[in-house]
Amino acid sequence: MGVEGIGAKVLRKEDRRFITGRGRYVDDMSVPGMKYAAFVRSPHAHAKITGIDKAGAEAMPGVIGILTGEQLQGDGIGNLICGWGVSSKDGTPMKMGAWPALAVGTVRHVGQPIAVVVADTQLQARDAAEAVEVSYDELPAVVSAVDALKDGAPQLHPEAPGNLIFDWELGDKAATEEAFSRAAHVTRLHIVNNRLIPNAMEPRAALGLYDPAEEHYTCWTTSQNPHVARLVMSAFYNVAPEHKLRVIAPDVGGGFGSKIYIYPEEIVCLWASKRTGVPVKWTSDRS
Repeated sequence: MGVEGIGAKVLRKEDRRFITGRGRYVDDMSVPGMKYAAFVRSPHAHAKITGIDKAGAEAMPGVIGILTGEQLQGDGIGNLICGWGVSSKDGTPMKMGAWPALAVGTVRHVGQPIAVVVADTQLQARDAAEAVEVSYDELPAVVSAVDALKDGAPQLHPEAPGNLIFDWELGDKAATEEAFSRAAHVTRLHIVNNRLIPNAMEPRAALGLYDPAEEHYTCWTTSQNPHVARLVMSAFYNVAPEHKLRVIAPDVGGGFGSKIYIYPEEIVCLWASKRTGVPVKWTSDRS
């Protein structure tokens, strides 16, 4: 007799469509009237945004709209949140800086999105995004967490003085120090952890659709957890009430944890769909 119930082998049912090229990923999705998004991104690690000139790009073929962080903020879309809150050892909450889906006033990393272009085709959107003229006042930057904590380091977020978000510890400090004091030998090591960068076969993508008749949003996204995505986008980012938002994750081509989080692009595609009156799709490329 075969094993049944808890612990029984669960047979895969999805392989046939994958090996015959019939998988359905977000970039395969198409809805009537769908248009394409491309983002204007910062070339600087740290800078003040002193101006955004959209006029030339708005006049280019196929362009439907170009939206900025000020418009996003004006519509009440909230900042991105940290996936897990951490309190300092003195009990104070972490001092996380504001992270808008589109930068407002200041950029704090290379590639941070500043504006989104919606156009008839993907190439038209990319061409127009390159034509948006953004003026910057470049600021000092720091790339090492250790250097960021040194006196005189560039201050990134006013909410976190000295760039210290939290000072955390775990365990019994007194007992640990006492154990070390009695040890016959103590070895000290300085360890630098390497960064881990998941790189799935399927890049991130999102398709946002706003239905004005029902005041309802639908988001197709490369998510490992669409239920949490719906909760977070409604409860924290104020995109829509939860009963007015549906999040669909079709086939996902790898994630390794990187597709659990909710990123700026998903939020912006949903918001841009309402702003422009058309479904908006964005697919990341390898650059």
